[in-house]
Amino acid sequence: MKKALIILSIFAATPAFACNQLEAQLIAKAASIEPANNGQCRVKLSWTGNWQLNPSFQCPLDIDEVSSFGVITSCNVKEGDTVTGIVYRDINVSPTEIYLY
Repeated sequence: MKKALIILSIFAATPAFACNQLEAQLIAKAASIEPANNGQCRVKLSWTGNWQLNPSFQCPLDIDEVSSFGVITSCNVKEGDTVTGIVYRDINVSPTEIYLY
């Protein structure tokens, strides 16, 4: 009986899902914009003033990746604009492939 309870507790403690993409909510200022691929731009972010990066509880995207590589989005963003939304990347791609939606 004890073995059955131990096995059940192990299964209950493991997540029932696997992360396919890492996510976080973002509010930050655009520090620089450079062309990326497919008519999109890479926006490097400024972490001054009122910024927030709230990683997902279940599949968190690390602030170090977002800080290092910026986010890929439309080229409508100008330096100094506030960038808000959800940032994400698939777990099977490079950390340089972080997108904003």
